[in-house]
Amino acid sequence: MHGVMAVFAATGAFLSFFHQGSLGGVAGVLYGRPFAFREGLLVWPWTFFLFTWSAAAFGPCFTLLVTKITEGISGKKLLKDNVVNLLAKIAGWMIFTYIIAKIIDTLYWTLVTAPGLGFDISHFYTDNAFYGYWILITEVVLCGIVPAFLLIRKSTRENSTTRLIAIILGVIGVCLNRWVMVLQVMAVPIMSFDNWALYYPSWQEVATTILPIAYGIIFIALAYRYLPVFPQEKELNVTE
Repeated sequence: MHGVMAVFAATGAFLSFFHQGSLGGVAGVLYGRPFAFREGLLVWPWTFFLFTWSAAAFGPCFTLLVTKITEGISGKKLLKDNVVNLLAKIAGWMIFTYIIAKIIDTLYWTLVTAPGLGFDISHFYTDNAFYGYWILITEVVLCGIVPAFLLIRKSTRENSTTRLIAIILGVIGVCLNRWVMVLQVMAVPIMSFDNWALYYPSWQEVATTILPIAYGIIFIALAYRYLPVFPQEKELNVTE
């Protein structure tokens, strides 16, 4: 079983890679939606690579956040500090490289792609609470550049408070990116007679969003209870 698991792990990584890539690829080929449309490499738009890149970069932040929440609920230390710091360091450098690529992509889209389609950046943002310039600033600066530098620097990375702040900002940043690339893409008016329209989901739609999150929490709880997810747990919680 130990030898066979390598095949399952490789298959899972491959499927996850193309799952994220396809999500970004769909947005990038929407020629009729200039907010998302991107140039590309061969048949892949830049968003294909940005989605996989961001998932790999911010994924460790989510893993560390889930671990921290599990530690808080269980009242036990589950990972050694060197493991947490190593994972945080990897996340920091990956976020750093991703955010550089994201900034380059945004600038190219702003200065070349959108104007080439007859649009200015002001067409895609407005002063209302949902689709203002604050989204771009929050995603790239507050939830991108800031956590990258906090996790790259050893002093802030090894400080539990600043590390947790960076992790939370990173998770918020990647969620905001997905929100922008799905909802804002659909909401941006592209016809001269269109207006911004705000949509508020019904309780049924909210419920169907909460349900898979609840399933995930149950799955994590059962895995923690019955599977050796944290092999260092016993060593770190030995009582005299």
